[in-house]
Amino acid sequence: MYGPPISGPRVILRLLRGPALYFVAREDPKPDMPPVPDPRRAAVAGLVITLLLVLGGVLLVHVLDRTSKLQDCVMSGRTNCAPITSPDGTGG
Repeated sequence: MYGPPISGPRVILRLLRGPALYFVAREDPKPDMPPVPDPRRAAVAGLVITLLLVLGGVLLVHVLDRTSKLQDCVMSGRTNCAPITSPDGTGG
């Protein structure tokens, strides 16, 4: 009846391949009309770019937070603002 379920990267690869997932029969393009590009590729590319921007923003927030804490420590007059680590490797 149905094949095994598809998950993860295989779904994305199948979406990028093109017309394999169309459920309605496609008409033959007219010879004088240029072929229409698959809109799913642009959607997947937009999704990837958006995810990269979000991850970059999260990384930037963490770096700025760490820098802000270090600057607050220095501005309070302390001379040793380095993080203290215990011998077992955990922060203190």
